[in-house]
Amino acid sequence: MTSFLAGLFAQQNFIPHGFCLAWEPALLGLHVISDSVVAFAYYTIPFALIYFISRRRDLQFRGIFALTGAFILACGTTHIMGVLTLWYPAYRLDGVIKLFTAVVSILTAAAMWWAMPQALALPSMAQLEEANRRLQHEIGERASVQAALRNANAELEQRVAARTAELEAEVAQRRRTEETLRASEQRWRSMFVGSAVGIALTDENQRFVAANDSFQKMIGYTEEELSSLGPVEITYEDDRETTRERLDDLLSGRSSGYQVEKRYRRKDGTVIWVRVSTALALEPGSNLRGIPTVIEDITERKRAEAEARESERRYREVEMELAHASRVATMGQLSASIAHEINQPITAAITNANAALRWLGARPPDLEEVRQALGRIVNDGNRAGEVISRVRDLIKKAPPRKDRLGINEAILEVVALTRSEVVKNRISVQTELAEGLPRIQGDRVQLQQVILNLIINAVEAMSDDEGSRELLISTGKAEPNGSGVLVAVRDSGPGLTPASIERLFEAFYTTKPDGMGMGLSICRSIIEAHGGRLWATANAPRGAVLQFALPLEPEESDPGERTGAMPVV
Repeated sequence: MTSFLAGLFAQQNFIPHGFCLAWEPALLGLHVISDSVVAFAYYTIPFALIYFISRRRDLQFRGIFALTGAFILACGTTHIMGVLTLWYPAYRLDGVIKLFTAVVSILTAAAMWWAMPQALALPSMAQLEEANRRLQHEIGERASVQAALRNANAELEQRVAARTAELEAEVAQRRRTEETLRASEQRWRSMFVGSAVGIALTDENQRFVAANDSFQKMIGYTEEELSSLGPVEITYEDDRETTRERLDDLLSGRSSGYQVEKRYRRKDGTVIWVRVSTALALEPGSNLRGIPTVIEDITERKRAEAEARESERRYREVEMELAHASRVATMGQLSASIAHEINQPITAAITNANAALRWLGARPPDLEEVRQALGRIVNDGNRAGEVISRVRDLIKKAPPRKDRLGINEAILEVVALTRSEVVKNRISVQTELAEGLPRIQGDRVQLQQVILNLIINAVEAMSDDEGSRELLISTGKAEPNGSGVLVAVRDSGPGLTPASIERLFEAFYTTKPDGMGMGLSICRSIIEAHGGRLWATANAPRGAVLQFALPLEPEESDPGERTGAMPVV
């Protein structure tokens, strides 16, 4: 063994490898450094493999890793020998090391090719990641299924418990319902027997199957007699067809019930008014089968309503009588003014007649002057006739009528009629009548009566006043949307107190010593009958304002009313 080792390191006649490099220092350094670095790296790699194998006990192909480490270690040793043979020619040792390296290399290559199919069969990292992802997904799904199964089991248990509780509650509720039904039927029977109103049951054949005492007394038939009758037979003849149709609709399901006021004919032949209320038939399981009907005798109420309507009619007649009386009384107050209005055209006619006689007596007669005088006489006669016609319209007793009229024209006619009265009381009258007001629907005489009353009241309020006496009559469109006309009468009299404004339109309330208190009450009734309203406010700086607004008919849109502005009187 010693001789073998000595032979490996024997130099014999060999020369170091440095002679081949001519002992060039730079070249020697290059080889030394290169082989040393490669040897260092080759020695380091096997130790890394050994560390890796020791840490991974589950690693496959551990023999290949060991052979690869030996092969790399042998390769590193050959590089060490490359540095050694530069100065020491141990070429036999170098050959032995290379032989060992060759053997290890062949074994490593053979082992690698032998393990190649198994290595290729191993899954790749992507496949491993995908398999791991699928495994995680399967684990998650299995966990979800298990959780869902647990939840389903818990929910099933809850449902079973809830359903059990519901069944118990249903049983208890059914028992309570049965008890309530029995109590209800008992109450129904008690109410049926003791009710003060009539109660009857009608079957599908429209025959009475039950009737309480109140209904029997109401209609005059006994329960036995009613069993052969039905609602149609006891109904007044004119109402029977309607009753039959309502019962057919109820029994066929087209109606769920009805309430109606109708007439019954009693057994003795007298007719009574009743209010009948019916509903759908009761459930077949009930002991009270049929159509329940509640009948209330309203004969006295109907008689009271008829008497109330008659009283209303009489009240309207009295109100019309009072309105007529008010107009006549007002015209009596204006008698002097009316006489003056008529006396003027009569005096003028006499004057023109005397002038015509003088022109006829002239020689020769002046026929042209006579013709003009006669024309003036005709005009004066027409003037007097117009005054009389207006007075006749205001005092005649006629039923109300609705005409299309211009409110400005009606006001001007009343103002003309009261001219002498306001002049006598030294009152200044002005009018501010708006242009383009539409014509309204109303009774001309009644509305002129309202205007006349308002003017006369204002004149009387200012007659004892020592200050300025001013009366302003104005018209305009009613606010807020201008869909009507507004009339205002303003005076400069002593005005109204808050207490008198509240009661001003009450019947029989008056502030005049000799007044009846009906004028403004009648005026308000007239305006309200026309769909308008009448009210009073204070005037500034003094006096009172009485206004009324009248609506327009929906189809009214005639803006062609003339306007007028009277000069100061």
